[in-house]
Amino acid sequence: MCLACEEQEYFFRIWCLDFLARGEMPPGVTAEDLEALGLPPPKPLTVGSEPQPAKNPAPATSAFVCDSPDE
Repeated sequence: MCLACEEQEYFFRIWCLDFLARGEMPPGVTAEDLEALGLPPPKPLTVGSEPQPAKNPAPATSAFVCDSPDE
């Protein structure tokens, strides 16, 4: 995997973790996608706590496509 792909995967995981920390499912991501990334499903929020509004949610997909061969 090239460095650009690794970096994109890293930031995608952080983006997903931000939603999961708020007890939300990332938009455009399925439970199977989370499982493939090794991430847990969203945890329910505790009673009395309210979800924080999203600051500036990033799009779930990116226009970047790696054309380097897998090694």
